[in-house]
Amino acid sequence: MELPKEYAMVHMGAATKAQEPIVIKANAEGLCVLINALVSAIAFTDGTAEIFDGKAELHEVVVKLVRD
Repeated sequence: MELPKEYAMVHMGAATKAQEPIVIKANAEGLCVLINALVSAIAFTDGTAEIFDGKAELHEVVVKLVRD
């Protein structure tokens, strides 16, 4: 199945160990969705936002801000 070029595609690989990087594979539209979720998470006091990845799985984006 071929998706339209403008379809937002985001695939995230979860870390299995501490200090392990998270792999994010996305097209430009998918990265825009992720960036918007990060901005939304920062803008709201609870620091969370939700996005759907390319497999229509829900992911919660959690941002913890470090303040001096």
